Amino acid sequence: MRIALYIAVLVATTALVSCSGSKSFSKKGYKLDQAGLYAEAADMYLQSLQRSNKNVDAKIGLKKTGQMVVNDRLSQFFRSTSMESPKSNSVDAFLKAQAFADRAQMLGVSLEIPDHYKSEFATVKGEYLVELYTQGQELMAKQDFKGAEVLFSRIAQLEPGYKDASSLQSIAYLEPLYRSGKEALSAGRYRKAYEDLDKVVAKDPAYKDATGLKAEAVSKGQYSIAVLPFSSAVRSKETVARVQAYAITALTEVNDPFLKVVDRENIERILQEQRLGLSGVVDEQTAVNAGKLMGAQSVLMGTVMEYREEPGTLRKSTKEGFESYRVREVDPVTNEQRYVTKYRPVKYQEYFQENKVFLSFSYKLVSLETGEVLLSKVVEQNAGAHIYYVNYEGNKEDLLPMRNGLVDTNDRARRDLQGLLSASREMKPMSAIGNEVMRNSCSGMAGALQQHLASVLP
Repeated sequence: MRIALYIAVLVATTALVSCSGSKSFSKKGYKLDQAGLYAEAADMYLQSLQRSNKNVDAKIGLKKTGQMVVNDRLSQFFRSTSMESPKSNSVDAFLKAQAFADRAQMLGVSLEIPDHYKSEFATVKGEYLVELYTQGQELMAKQDFKGAEVLFSRIAQLEPGYKDASSLQSIAYLEPLYRSGKEALSAGRYRKAYEDLDKVVAKDPAYKDATGLKAEAVSKGQYSIAVLPFSSAVRSKETVARVQAYAITALTEVNDPFLKVVDRENIERILQEQRLGLSGVVDEQTAVNAGKLMGAQSVLMGTVMEYREEPGTLRKSTKEGFESYRVREVDPVTNEQRYVTKYRPVKYQEYFQENKVFLSFSYKLVSLETGEVLLSKVVEQNAGAHIYYVNYEGNKEDLLPMRNGLVDTNDRARRDLQGLLSASREMKPMSAIGNEVMRNSCSGMAGALQQHLASVLP
């Protein structure tokens, strides 16, 4: 019931404010009109009707002043056509008049544009379209695609479907990108080629051989990385396997078409065939030999140096507070009964526990062409989770905190305590915290590798 009443009051208040604002703008419009500033008055009436389209005074005012504004713009259209000004001026003048009339119509006010103006506009627009189309074709012949695109875009705005202007507009947009991409591909700038051709394919997959050239750019520029089994300075093989799995996942999720991760099953098969084992390949020369067998261009080697889980203990402390209650008393002056809120001291329990995980691992990217270490870093990451809550055996809704030995009735302090009373008692599993640390660490590593690849592949 209270919610419904609140909504009703809010709606009524909003309506009152809107009406009040509408009347204010309408009064301003009337004063401006009296001063002969009809264009400014029309704008005030428009704003008034936007706030309340039931304002009769604003509609009457807009009908008068708005028609004067439209007439001014139609007069400008007439002068432009009579004085043989550029057809673009004539077209723009009429469209401004039409736009104002349309805006007024949406607010319930009809403004007149005589038929002879409409007929004249149709003629001028037709001539203007022919002019634009001819100029656009001339620019296409000169291979000024940017200029042609502007003209054909203007045609599309004035007359959608006019001749083949839409097709020519697409060509004017696509052809420069296609040529730029093809040139970059020939020059070995595969990323640039891919970016330009991708824009072409996104708009028109069938445009010339753009799709095939885009695939060729990826094929020639693709950089393959084999992730070798990580070695470890810790005892848990399961931890090392998890870190490596997250590393592979992070690399495969990198949004870069030029980064390719060698299939893990293929890696393991080749390593077994070469009797290198899966316990970690640690020296660069062995890594180079193994990577070449996998058809990779580089290998990623990693070493988990430390993985530490620090489970915290649940700490309990007793806090002092107050519980409110109400009693009925007799007013000594009026002799009337009344309820008075009082507070009795109570104790409640506060609980806190924090779990932490720390991970440190190093990685290096080794070129199979030169045996050079291309990138080498140490990653350190930690994460934690905690629970913090309060338990009280009494009436929880009436519990208040203590401050300087007195009851703290501050709303914020009370909300904070109530939040702790309803806080979760469930601790995030240590394995989940560990997964978070590994995921974040490997995502950072993948980002660094992607940046390196972007720097060496133009």
